[in-house]
Amino acid sequence: MSTSTAEVPCFKCISYRAQLEQKEAIIAKYQKIVQFQNDLIQDFSHGQKITATIDTTDSGTVLAAREKFNRSYYRTYIGPLTDEVDKGSLKQCLEKSFGPVNNIDFIPGKSCAFANFSSPTAYHNAISEGAIMVNGIVLSVEQAKKPKYRSFKK
Repeated sequence: MSTSTAEVPCFKCISYRAQLEQKEAIIAKYQKIVQFQNDLIQDFSHGQKITATIDTTDSGTVLAAREKFNRSYYRTYIGPLTDEVDKGSLKQCLEKSFGPVNNIDFIPGKSCAFANFSSPTAYHNAISEGAIMVNGIVLSVEQAKKPKYRSFKK
């Protein structure tokens, strides 16, 4: 009579194996999250606004991100403007001195402008310099403040 000697794992072995598998799954999820965070930090440092959602409804963690370029992130205030300063010459001087500019918004009633830089390097160069000369006129270059929303009474 031959008997097969199949090993039957004990309860502790089964429990330890399950704990080990669960631990490995948690480590894998953690590594995905760390990689995702590193990607977000890199994208953020390049001036992109990230909208991230983490969906844990599945057995694994699904990470998804939608990227929208935030054009106002590298926004600077420039002023006070005079009649001698036009949009073209201001943009040309900004790009020559600091780097690429996406667009410039002139605010005639306030004698100022807002410039949106394309890169964080150009933005930080402009802010750290603090001024620019356009057509012989020195203009202040500062970090733009977020607008305050006003409620209008009727």
